[in-house]
Amino acid sequence: MVKVVLINPQIPPNTGNIARTCAATTTQLHLVGPLGFEISDR
Repeated sequence: MVKVVLINPQIPPNTGNIARTCAATTTQLHLVGPLGFEISDR
């Protein structure tokens, strides 16, 4: 099983692209540390 870990991600569009790729490939995504943005940001 593949897992992706982002430590202190700062760029929301990149994080979103990675999250969508993980969802499409059923890969686990873990966001660790303080995020450089709020999840509710668009």
